[in-house]
Amino acid sequence: MPTGDSDHQPDAADRHDNHGDDRGHGHGHGHGHGHGHGHGHGHGHGHGHGHGHGHGHGHEEGFDWEAMADSIELDGVMVLPLVADVLAELGELLHWSQVGHVLDVGSGPGVVTAALAQHAAYAQVTAVDSSPQMLARAETRLRADRRVSRRVRTIAADLDDELPALEPAHVIWASMVLHHVADPVAALRRLYRRLVPGGVLVLIEFAGPPAVLPPDDPTLLAGSWARLEEAAAVMIRERLGLDPWRLDWPAMLAEAGFVDTKERNRAAFHAAPLAEQARRWIVKHINRGLQMVGDRIPAADLGPLQDLADSALARRDLFVRAERRVLITRRALD
Repeated sequence: MPTGDSDHQPDAADRHDNHGDDRGHGHGHGHGHGHGHGHGHGHGHGHGHGHGHGHGHGHEEGFDWEAMADSIELDGVMVLPLVADVLAELGELLHWSQVGHVLDVGSGPGVVTAALAQHAAYAQVTAVDSSPQMLARAETRLRADRRVSRRVRTIAADLDDELPALEPAHVIWASMVLHHVADPVAALRRLYRRLVPGGVLVLIEFAGPPAVLPPDDPTLLAGSWARLEEAAAVMIRERLGLDPWRLDWPAMLAEAGFVDTKERNRAAFHAAPLAEQARRWIVKHINRGLQMVGDRIPAADLGPLQDLADSALARRDLFVRAERRVLITRRALD
């Protein structure tokens, strides 16, 4: 299941940022071309995935898990401004000091898990992912953070199955992962049962493509950037066998029993001049995109896009705006 937040329309901002989505295994929270990281579940259908990292390939012999984890972590960092905005809004619905358990499904390498644990300062936080490699990376990250290390645990599980027995959660965070499951309504019902009465589910999914270029940039004006993003989006639809941008999440949430659903698009924004991490994200995003769909866009676009990737680390006019669809809903009071 795609890290959160990766992300992205193709960036589709996941938990893999790559262009390729695919169901491979997806972690969640990211935003990159592919789809988002989805690591929480992963049916292993296919290969490639997005959010930063070519999903799917994870089951192939010789697959570089460390490189994928690095990419997913970068995706997670890029989506943190959006995470902070959503957590602030949740403060209008619940008292964080009274939150006892937060469940991060499709946690990937734990970037957003750590942010959740820092915000819910008195809560036990559980990171759930189907990938042992991603969970090992999460454990390393979370153990190193003294603010959260005693309150965070990791559990290997697949969202297509019943989760292991856990105490009920006050908040469940599901970023860029549920579009990977075979039966979203059934998965949502399982999550519903994991919430305390009145507990909150945050569902983060695909929205618009990422933006990184100033309005006068020739690569933007020529349409090369838009064609790269659209080709990546088409590949994601093909690999998933559905259009994740058009899924009717409010209807599925209602069918699963959730109430008071609110939806709006949000963006993680990083202003120019970008920090080095954000510039590296742009380089990875473009290179992943060219690797995945370079044969699907006009040859005349390849040079300008590669030039953009090659120059991004030195440019001071680039920014990152990664958009996501955010739904906040809750279990009814019994």
